[in-house]
Amino acid sequence: MDMIPLSWSIALLLLVALGVLLVRVFAVSREDCEGPVGTFIGPFLLAVYLIALAMGLVIGWDHYQQADADASDEASSVIDIYWGTQAYAPEDAARVRAATRDYVAAVTEDDWPLMREEGELSQEGDIAMTRLRAAVEQAAVGNGMPEVDRLAALEETSTLMNQRMMRADSAGEGVPLGLTVTAALAGLAVVVLPLGMGARGSRTRILWGAVTGLTVFISVAVMLTLDNPYRGLLEAGTDPYEEAVAEFDRIDELPPPA
Repeated sequence: MDMIPLSWSIALLLLVALGVLLVRVFAVSREDCEGPVGTFIGPFLLAVYLIALAMGLVIGWDHYQQADADASDEASSVIDIYWGTQAYAPEDAARVRAATRDYVAAVTEDDWPLMREEGELSQEGDIAMTRLRAAVEQAAVGNGMPEVDRLAALEETSTLMNQRMMRADSAGEGVPLGLTVTAALAGLAVVVLPLGMGARGSRTRILWGAVTGLTVFISVAVMLTLDNPYRGLLEAGTDPYEEAVAEFDRIDELPPPA
């Protein structure tokens, strides 16, 4: 079982239990409702909750969008490298194509699970990237390739390495913990205060307090699922790389250049 979602669930349940305890222990009098609690503290905490929630959702969404774009760009680069092998000698082309396939396999089979669990890239992916770059450099140097093609081949591998570094940055990004905690605690206060203002004997207040509590619970849970762009409610998947492998197969079927 994934321990991170389990920890989130336990934390949210403890937060709910704390809210129930606060409602029972701390009642809010009419004087408090008409005084600073009702006129300033309550609205202030509501504003803090909404701002923290909005910021967390926007940050999580932006991270997902960036991670998805990084995957598409990297997949496009490996396709360009594969296409470029048509300018190589047959033995060099076979070596570079095999290294490209090995790199994509390392990304999907080794990088992706580790990015989901620990937010970092795999050593296997780093090794595959190094071997791919070495294969391209060996093919591009000393085999009579035109200067333009040689420079283009080296530039493509440099671009791929930069995109891998960008994916590493995306894997390490998340919603700031302080923002999540702020949203959770302010949301708890938003739920507890109305219930503490005469919860006994008021079914209407209890009903809408429960609705508010459920809304806060769901919103904070959604915020937590957006913490890692490679896992959760929205996750950047490996579809671009699978499409790249399909493109490799199509390229393999093309006749060799004249």
